[in-house]
Amino acid sequence: MQKQFRTPLIFFFIAACIGLVLRWHFVSPLSWLKFPYWLHAHSHIMFLGWIFNTLFLAYVSNYSLNNQRYKFLFIIIQCLLCGMLISFPLQGYGPVSIVLSTLHTSCVAVFCWWILKDFRRREASTSIWYARISLILFLVSSFGPFTLGPLMANGLGQTKWYYFAVYYYLHFQYNGVFIFGLFSLFYRVLEEREIKFNYVKAQQSARFLLIAIVPSYFLSTLWADPGLLFNVIGFSGSILQLISLYYFIEVIRHLNFQTTNHITKLLLILSFCSLILKSILQLISAHPQIAHLAYDSRSFVIAYLHLVLIGAVTFFLLAW
Repeated sequence: MQKQFRTPLIFFFIAACIGLVLRWHFVSPLSWLKFPYWLHAHSHIMFLGWIFNTLFLAYVSNYSLNNQRYKFLFIIIQCLLCGMLISFPLQGYGPVSIVLSTLHTSCVAVFCWWILKDFRRREASTSIWYARISLILFLVSSFGPFTLGPLMANGLGQTKWYYFAVYYYLHFQYNGVFIFGLFSLFYRVLEEREIKFNYVKAQQSARFLLIAIVPSYFLSTLWADPGLLFNVIGFSGSILQLISLYYFIEVIRHLNFQTTNHITKLLLILSFCSLILKSILQLISAHPQIAHLAYDSRSFVIAYLHLVLIGAVTFFLLAW
């Protein structure tokens, strides 16, 4: 399935173009553009079309799972994504978009079931452990979009509960699925090259990162002034993420990972800096005033998400 890696790059290009249009809308408003609808299209194509497609192909290729059923499922998923690319700009979370996104999630659930069964036939490893967590977290994140239909049907569309569900999905995607998936590919490279690393600290890093996911979600709700308690809970999640980062640093600083490729070195530095900045931004966003600044400013949110995505793609390129 190596040739299929062009597909997520195409979706990335399309999503980037939508992102440019959304930014231009703030400079010179476009009368035909319904911002929430196009924003949903942008996030779905960026997350599902670019990053999840990349993880799908990387898992299948890295673990030598190249058989017809994965190829057929991948084609179906791309058809659903093309449908979402059309339906979301036209109706947002309307009937067609909800059906397509539900079918997409169902296909991903099938993919998770297949690959988790295939993992059982392989020798246990750190990379497989991370991959399993990322796949499970994708299923967990899907509860967010599934609640949007009932919320809108009960007149709660565009309310804080609606946005809580949206941020739930986004949070579990970029702080769960993507991060664990990319760490999985990183450790897979080390295992394939027989580069020794501290397995215990790698798993400790994963445990703290996994525990941090739930409390750090509340950082995405602080714009609604839920109370100081939620600032404290979100702050504790950020601290757990920093502890996870500490263990990861302990893993990589003892690696005998040498390369003369300057691009690889640049990607390593860029990805590591992005990971650190992501952790710091989440930590400071627990402060009440900073929380309002972050979520009152759309540009700050977009820049923050792109920072995460830049770190994600550079981690992938490094590992691949």
